[in-house]
Amino acid sequence: MATQEDRIKQREALEDIHDNFVQPHIDQLIEVSTQSLPNIDVALPGFCYVSGWLVLVVLYCFWMRYRMSSK
Repeated sequence: MATQEDRIKQREALEDIHDNFVQPHIDQLIEVSTQSLPNIDVALPGFCYVSGWLVLVVLYCFWMRYRMSSK
């Protein structure tokens, strides 16, 4: 029974450490100001660029599969 009480005390101590020391640091890192967010003019070209490459890769995979199955 003493070991279970020790485990409960250890868990409470770890939770207190997390709440007192770790969580404030995480909250500080998560804070994002609205000025640092990219606007849609910056995000759209990057999305189109990545989407284009993704389409090319998928088409290449289908083409290679077709070539291998025809042999």
